Amino acid sequence: MTISFAPLFGVLALAPGYGRKAAQIVARIVVLWINRRAAYRLAELDDRGLKDIGLTRNDVMGALDLPFMQDPTVPLVHRRRTRRQLPLPPVSLRVAARDGRAVEGRGH
Repeated sequence: MTISFAPLFGVLALAPGYGRKAAQIVARIVVLWINRRAAYRLAELDDRGLKDIGLTRNDVMGALDLPFMQDPTVPLVHRRRTRRQLPLPPVSLRVAARDGRAVEGRGH
């Protein structure tokens, strides 16, 4: 009588791949949970506190309305960055006329 363990070893060889994928899924869920809790903490701030960091109450509530598997902090960071971008300063040009005189103008 011969007992073969080949099928068992084949299944065990696949286990590390599935274990790694399961660990990635668990890690992703933990990160989403932590970030959602951070968004809930932002919602507890008053409007002045939110304004100090460049957000509004509607931004935070909109992010919290996203499905669980979407990270609510991603749109909040995007909103803050778009609001914090400073307008480009006006460009001052110095143009010389053919006779050497300086002519000043403003570019857009």
